[in-house]
Amino acid sequence: MEKVIRETVMFVVLLLLQALIFSNMDYMGYICPYIYILFILSLPIGFNIYASMGLAFLMGLFVDMFSNTPGVHIAATVAVAYGRDFWFGFIMPHNDMGAVEPSLGRLRLASFLKYTVGLVLFHHLILFFAEAWTFAGAWFTIFKAVLNTIVTTLLILCYYLITKR
Repeated sequence: MEKVIRETVMFVVLLLLQALIFSNMDYMGYICPYIYILFILSLPIGFNIYASMGLAFLMGLFVDMFSNTPGVHIAATVAVAYGRDFWFGFIMPHNDMGAVEPSLGRLRLASFLKYTVGLVLFHHLILFFAEAWTFAGAWFTIFKAVLNTIVTTLLILCYYLITKR
């Protein structure tokens, strides 16, 4: 029960941080961190895929409602939730930990960064190409996704360093 309450609080706090603070940060049209993705990344590996995708859908729906972006955050978060376990298995092929929570405290820094950077970049590429709705100017979209991946990953690292127990 404690875990459900903790996850619910994390969902609400990240959603509010995204809606009230991070979505309003826009550095010259290039950088707007999407910290809400941390919720999907922190779900345990091996967690029910349908539940993961449902929670990702809800998070994406709320962010889309606050951002007035119909469906782009839903598409990106559901795709991340769907591919998360596969990506974790790819970067840690000899994983026999069962349902592990992928966090900085449970993984080595290199594994954590591969997991986080890969999924955040995947999220941002889907998000920015869905927003652009074209592949014209693809290099600009990729550049924007990479910049935002760096900033979002740094914020996720700061979160784990601040909340380290």
